[in-house]
Amino acid sequence: MTRPRRLPALLVTLATGAALFVALPGAAPAEPEAGAQPEVSVAPGAGPERITGPIPQRARPGDPSHDYTFYRTPLDLRRFGYLEQEFFISGTATRYPANPTADEQRQTATPIGTTPYTTRIVVRRPAHPGRSAGIAVVDWQNVTAGHDIDTEWGTSGDYYIRHGWTYVGASVQRVGVNGATTGATAGLGLRQWSPARYGALDLTAGGTLLDDTQSFDVYTQIADLLKGRDRRNPLADLRIGTVYAGGASQSARFLGVYYNTVQPIRHVYDGFLLAIGDSALPPRPEVGTKAFRVFTENDVYRGAAVPSRVAPDGPTLRTWHIAGASHVPAYATGADPNDFRATLGGIRVREFGPQAPRECVNPGPSEVTSWPVFHAAYEALDDWVRHGVPPRMAKPLAIVDPTPPANLLRDGNGLAEGGIRLPDVEVPVARNDGINAPANLANPLNGFCVLYGTHRDFTAEQLRALYYGAEDYRDQVRDVVRRLETLRFLLPEDSHVFLDAARRQEI
Repeated sequence: MTRPRRLPALLVTLATGAALFVALPGAAPAEPEAGAQPEVSVAPGAGPERITGPIPQRARPGDPSHDYTFYRTPLDLRRFGYLEQEFFISGTATRYPANPTADEQRQTATPIGTTPYTTRIVVRRPAHPGRSAGIAVVDWQNVTAGHDIDTEWGTSGDYYIRHGWTYVGASVQRVGVNGATTGATAGLGLRQWSPARYGALDLTAGGTLLDDTQSFDVYTQIADLLKGRDRRNPLADLRIGTVYAGGASQSARFLGVYYNTVQPIRHVYDGFLLAIGDSALPPRPEVGTKAFRVFTENDVYRGAAVPSRVAPDGPTLRTWHIAGASHVPAYATGADPNDFRATLGGIRVREFGPQAPRECVNPGPSEVTSWPVFHAAYEALDDWVRHGVPPRMAKPLAIVDPTPPANLLRDGNGLAEGGIRLPDVEVPVARNDGINAPANLANPLNGFCVLYGTHRDFTAEQLRALYYGAEDYRDQVRDVVRRLETLRFLLPEDSHVFLDAARRQEI
């Protein structure tokens, strides 16, 4: 089915994606806002009690003053008719259990009190309201590293821009705002990173609540805000009618709990994309909201296929597995601070300075280019929710034993069988898999190696055994790309990524 698009005018000529992607990784660092107006605090009429902003950005990203939006995107958004705004929101949140048992997840959550809160949202939106598609994604910001990470933007920001969607980064967990208090990731929250800019934020009721029980209702109030039409609401001009919940890893775990226990109370989110993470239970079909789960091979290896976490595809659920891909992909750890995908690499170094390199047993992370599958998943979710077109079912990875570490069926090159097979796996020039481990724990952060997977280039002899030459290799890549496009596991606008890589590959 061909859907009508409401692309920003600037992007109409870039519908193939080629020109857009060439420009993105090397985008110039954003300038501070010129002549920024003082922030205004108003009652928006929906969601939080007050919204304040936009908060001025008076410094360039990386400036020691930290007087700019944390993790400000390096994309030159103005070039694509977009802008980034940061708002503070405050109100009273109903508290719900943040770590319910499996039995508790089988029923609607029971409130356990209320708490005041003040937090922030980061909005990346069409500059001109007429270019808005009326669709927003609320990214439950990931805090595993001790600070907010806008994982959904790193994988799909370019998809949102191409299609006129609004992105909202939601700081709803205590660690992201107030910071962790112990461990290797302590003291990295917004309040520590910039006391002057973020000192007024608080998700702990003055340090008395440390359990994230506020997170679910704060997240609900953000969706209410986006759908609000009050003239005092600074986002009402976007006329958002559809809001998707998105999050990766531990955020997806929270979203799984939200789906099962809180979504039935309000049904404010129209669809869910649960990326590379699990809750104690899969999404309950009786909730009725469309949900997508996308796992990498690394997630399956570490336990995503344990029977208690698996549910069959049906009227409200789809699950896709990406063969060879890792939880932390190589593109996320890239060193270029001007690459918007480098959320665990160059952008993190921009905000915190260099870290000691990870010491893992295997070289990694996996270099499977997995982000196009997430684009396809958002497209399929949107078609499903707004047009009633069910997404394609995907063959799962071939699992011999799901008990972690799972035993997967592999071919002669060590590559996993089954799953969505991108050219990196179906026409391989390297072994990419989901297996890795810390070489030692001298650096506590080496523990993250379990998320990295492995990448080992094939030898010239291995390549000669697989391909007659470069043209044979490229022909096979083209065939796989066409097949993936037909199956809608790869969008035509993203195909050039694999074709361009094949042209650069030496065989």
